[in-house]
Amino acid sequence: MNQVAKTGIAVGAAVGLSLLALSMGPREVRLAEFDDQGQEFWPTFKDGASVTELEVVEFREATGEPYPFVVKRDDKGRWTIPSHGNYPADAKDRMGKAAAMLLGLKKQAVVGDVKGRHVDYGVVDPLESGAETKGRGKHIRLKDSAANVLADLIVGKAVEGKTGEFYVRVPDKKRVYRVKLDGELSTKFADWIETDLLKASSWDIAKVTFDNYSIDEQRGAIVPGDKLVVGKDDAGKWTFAGLDAEKEESNEDKLREIGDTLGQIKIVGVRQKPEGLTARLERANGIEAQLLAQSLQQKGFFLDRSGKLFSNEGDLLFETKKGVRYTLRFGELVLGDGDEVTSGIADPKQKPKEGEAAKAGNNRYLMVTAEFDEALLPKPAGVRLPADQLQKRTEARTQIEAIQRAVEAFRTKHENKLPETLAKLTEKPAEGDALLAELKKDPWDNDYQLVVVGEGYAIVSFADGKAEGGEGAAQDVRSDRLPLEDELKKVADAWAEFDRKVEDGKKEADKLTKRFGPWYYVIDQALFGKLKPKRADLVKPKAAPAPVDPANPGATQPGK
Repeated sequence: MNQVAKTGIAVGAAVGLSLLALSMGPREVRLAEFDDQGQEFWPTFKDGASVTELEVVEFREATGEPYPFVVKRDDKGRWTIPSHGNYPADAKDRMGKAAAMLLGLKKQAVVGDVKGRHVDYGVVDPLESGAETKGRGKHIRLKDSAANVLADLIVGKAVEGKTGEFYVRVPDKKRVYRVKLDGELSTKFADWIETDLLKASSWDIAKVTFDNYSIDEQRGAIVPGDKLVVGKDDAGKWTFAGLDAEKEESNEDKLREIGDTLGQIKIVGVRQKPEGLTARLERANGIEAQLLAQSLQQKGFFLDRSGKLFSNEGDLLFETKKGVRYTLRFGELVLGDGDEVTSGIADPKQKPKEGEAAKAGNNRYLMVTAEFDEALLPKPAGVRLPADQLQKRTEARTQIEAIQRAVEAFRTKHENKLPETLAKLTEKPAEGDALLAELKKDPWDNDYQLVVVGEGYAIVSFADGKAEGGEGAAQDVRSDRLPLEDELKKVADAWAEFDRKVEDGKKEADKLTKRFGPWYYVIDQALFGKLKPKRADLVKPKAAPAPVDPANPGATQPGK
């Protein structure tokens, strides 16, 4: 075949292909790499309330191993942290935000499909075996009550220059995406709990007692120490009880610092109390008691023969205006750091080797109890009347005021004379109506009395006493002493408010007992130091009075 023929055939083929393409219309060419861009990661995950378990795994270079942190919802609907004895996960809305962060999450942009680039994006699975530690991301997994995985994602580095955007990857998949995540999930225990241990405000604290006894463990004896008491006066000013008034005055700055510190105690870690030690520190019996005592002693707490609990660093008691008394018992130092402090689980790889320095004790055990004491609430001054008696006195007052109006109307018509009896007020005159339609008995089924008082008079009910005079519920209700009824009502309202405070205080103490009861707490040693003052810390020398100028007794000497 000659060249011209070959060229003709080629041209014909090209024309044919062109015509075929035109007959099929225009087509968009799309790379497979971008096929799922814009789609949801988990289309079937539609309900955040279905989440019952969250697991966040991060890689810790110090141990060379992945660290899983799990939060689960128990059969009572409470979120707990299994690694810390199922301590309540109290952090508000954190679980809701965790679910919302992944719910409806879309594949915003595809970054690439090359596994070798996973290190660069920080999306290497922390659970993946291998010696490589760089580029490990956080592995986040949500499950439902049937252990079905609802969402599963590895979150890597933040995208440079893009606020809130991260590189992510689905486990067991090579493809890396860029997404916007609202929030971050932590594996720190403190980020998942309510760390404010006492929830105490300085303004609400009325009195603090430092009972600085100690324990002689060799003799098994309590050694009494100083008992220091500070409180607030009526003006809210902190004062130290037991001052030498001529030489000393309260160190207000130090006292104020103590009040503030009580509101700053944060939970660093927790331990479950042993079986046999109830929320109210009641004691077990027999062999259980012995095992309980041994467990307590390891943390610096001791039971005497009567079952009373002591601690080797003494007690701090403080009382609130709500009538709740807290008792803080300080135990032994807690050594170590990390999980060893927060949960008591020591990593064997982190134990000091022979010749290494001992672990630091920057924290300390603490036990807390709370009880309500009605005596801590100021009681109203005045007689407390039963509600039914108050109601009867109110009814009697209303009737007395009506009778008094009728008497005044009678006096107007009869030259200021009083009726001979109250019954006169019900008699119908020749013209018009009777001044009273009827004369009822008082609420105690007695007759009202018309009593002459000097040039005046009084309408009187003998009340519950059935006779003139009396006190409390027996005290007369009189038209000339009606302001007394207003006072009795004020006193009754004050007692009702007192009752409300008592009920609120009991509820508060019960709630605190349930919260504190199952746990030993671990707190910062530095805070503990601020709560163990000596007497010298709480007082200071009294300022000398300014000298008086003899020539002008009413003024101090200049420059003094």
